[in-house]
Amino acid sequence: MSLVPRPSALVTALALLIAACGNATGDAGKPVTADAPAAPAVLGHSKGAEDAPLTVIEYASPTCSHCKHFYDDVMPTVEEKFIATGKVKFIFREYPLNDIDTVAYAMANCAGEDKFFDVLDDLFQHQPDIFEAAKTGTIKQVLLDIGARHGIADEKAFDACTTNRAIRQRLADTIMTGEVFGVRATPTFVVNGQVKPADQDARSGEAFEAYLNGELAKLAQ
Repeated sequence: MSLVPRPSALVTALALLIAACGNATGDAGKPVTADAPAAPAVLGHSKGAEDAPLTVIEYASPTCSHCKHFYDDVMPTVEEKFIATGKVKFIFREYPLNDIDTVAYAMANCAGEDKFFDVLDDLFQHQPDIFEAAKTGTIKQVLLDIGARHGIADEKAFDACTTNRAIRQRLADTIMTGEVFGVRATPTFVVNGQVKPADQDARSGEAFEAYLNGELAKLAQ
């Protein structure tokens, strides 16, 4: 599986977090703010038992085609056979590739922790629409439509979400964790503290299942 390189991920993403999408007043010095939802207990968004023997962290982007492949074709197997059975705690961490990702992730965080994965589902489902809108200059409307389906009522609320300093700081902190692991491409996985590139093991549900079973077997030795 080929990857999207990130030679300057931290610098680029942090800069975009500062400037993301302007603000509703047009005053760059005084962004509109909204009350930030409560932060998750750990950076990222988790599924599964806290005491699961295996922790899998994924760094991903909603505009990364390989991330969509993993989310669509591999993640259902992870959900069914590992998360639901208490074998894996899965943590999704935002790793923006571009300004669209940055704004989309700010919106997903603003929707609330209980809706984050619903928004993520929507973003991946409509990835082709997002690509097309980026070409035609209608990207904000597409993201507004997605946000509206998850409780972000209108453009004012959307702008407040994407300029909320607490949310932007949380995203920046999450990106920093990726730098610690040397993340330079999406998707990248960290399995029980060890970096796992999206290689052949991540091409299919069956291959990732075999990989995770192998990691669980190592723990039992």
